Amino acid sequence: MISSGSIVFPGDFLGVIEEFIAGDGVKEVDGSLIAVRFGRLRIDERERRINVESKRSLILPVAGDVGLGYVFDVGFESAGIKVGYVEGRGVLRTPVTAYLRLPYASSDVKYNSMYDVVREGDIVRAVFLNSWIPYNVSIRDSDLGVLFARCPYCISPLYLRNGRLVCSKCNFHSSRKFASGYLLKK
Repeated sequence: MISSGSIVFPGDFLGVIEEFIAGDGVKEVDGSLIAVRFGRLRIDERERRINVESKRSLILPVAGDVGLGYVFDVGFESAGIKVGYVEGRGVLRTPVTAYLRLPYASSDVKYNSMYDVVREGDIVRAVFLNSWIPYNVSIRDSDLGVLFARCPYCISPLYLRNGRLVCSKCNFHSSRKFASGYLLKK
């Protein structure tokens, strides 16, 4: 057991929910209490609350967090995403790299390759599947996926029309796994 006053790092196991209540800087993941920032561990024995105090708050994503980022690399079976914002927690000081694998793209549509799911430069909303590096993300849910995309030919924004992304300038049609909250609709 880690004692009060110990230095802890993001991802460190601090205890279980049967022992303590998660306080500031601590998140409950499957019954375990995990540090989400670097700092000193503070245990309140009277209230059975465990906190991680830090002079500087460093936000790191944990499993279940929803993040916003842009696609920087696309391969046949995976895509790299730079996530710079975690919903409900704020802007990350340094964007983290997360990987989207083809099996985590959709549960109802079978895509042949990652090129049918996302493209470089797309803005995406994804949920983190783990709390350690390398981060893995999923866009399976309907509210997850591409939020904004551009035409690969004329760089104009793509609009959502009849379930497809369409360029208003050159009429290019694109298939991507877009989120229900896609920003541009016609």
